[in-house]
Amino acid sequence: MKIIIIGAGPAGVSVVETIRGHDQRSEILMVSAEPSPPYSPPAMADHFIHGSNAHLWRGQDWPENQGVDYQSGVTIKGVEPDDHLVRLTDGKKITYDRLVIATGSRLYAPVDGADLPGVYNFKSLSAAQTLIDQVKRGEAQKAMIVGAGFIGMEIALLLRTLGVAVTQVEKTEQVMPGMLDGDTAELALKFMQDRGIEVRLQTKVVAFIGDDRAEGVKLESGESLDADVMVAATGVRPNLEFLEDSGVNHDWGITVDEYLHTNLEDVYAAGDVVEVPDLLTGETYVHAIFPNAVEQGNVVGLNLLGFDTRYEGAHRMNSLKHLDLPIMAAGLKTGDEMLQTRKYGNLRTIYLMDNQVVGFQLVGDIQTAGVLRALMNNHQNIGGIKDRLLDPSFGQGTIAWEAIAPWV
Repeated sequence: MKIIIIGAGPAGVSVVETIRGHDQRSEILMVSAEPSPPYSPPAMADHFIHGSNAHLWRGQDWPENQGVDYQSGVTIKGVEPDDHLVRLTDGKKITYDRLVIATGSRLYAPVDGADLPGVYNFKSLSAAQTLIDQVKRGEAQKAMIVGAGFIGMEIALLLRTLGVAVTQVEKTEQVMPGMLDGDTAELALKFMQDRGIEVRLQTKVVAFIGDDRAEGVKLESGESLDADVMVAATGVRPNLEFLEDSGVNHDWGITVDEYLHTNLEDVYAAGDVVEVPDLLTGETYVHAIFPNAVEQGNVVGLNLLGFDTRYEGAHRMNSLKHLDLPIMAAGLKTGDEMLQTRKYGNLRTIYLMDNQVVGFQLVGDIQTAGVLRALMNNHQNIGGIKDRLLDPSFGQGTIAWEAIAPWV
């Protein structure tokens, strides 16, 4: 069997490693637009600050060790599913028996001028490296971050750490509005301000402005703000352009069934490029976080091997821990009961519904996130241990075993 995987992010890598755990004979070709080996986007900040190679999470020799024909710096022009082939931009055509689309997503902002040079996509290692090189050459002293979600906040902290003056604008009344509740967002905002980042809430950008290159933003108020570099970070857009006329069904992302199979025979999709149901709410949308991509890649790999494996749903979870801002948020930020404690600069908030954990937010000490997530994902009734969920030692020793024992 010949398998082509388009994309070398966490989803594509997971597909390969799942297959190779059972099958050493199938031919695997992985095509990536990036010039580098597979890398981990969440680890890019440590790489840029400390020079760590942790972002190359599988190493330079990973393709050889996995028996993969890895073609980097190669872009796809189109897919012709009727003929089971992929067309490259250099005119070359490659046939497949099975195709996996794992092209990921890019940062974007739905405003005029977002495609101008000078507006950087920090989801791409090569694009981010270009920006960081510009900073280190002293050519970028002022940065504008449009959007204050998790990715936007991490980029702002990174650039500030590198000595850049950062202004961040967010159209809503709080930072990280998609995941954080008001109390947690307030602490996050104060941390950003203490680091010297100017955060302007309830401020809407209507356009990036500049002639040949973005030189600033125009606000809904009519005010203009200038900067040397801009980052659009109000959301993510799946990389789907090459699928035009392919017949692959998609809305914002590719639509798949519970096996992550597209509407076309022999074509699967995984990672930031697909729309999948939320594990808690059942709502279908693009869940662009690393653990979901890895899990989806595993499901696709198993289905390619002939093991009928359903994907149960995506986790709603985000964390900031690489840049001295330890925040972990998972699940919902509402419930029929809220447990909360503040102590020694730490904040723990847990949301319950019918005596089950449906969400939690931790600031400072996030060590107990693992057991809280286990309780939430397994829909465990916590009535007997509710009074201990806010204990800083919860998740260790006896408490951990009492919490987990019912399903071990």
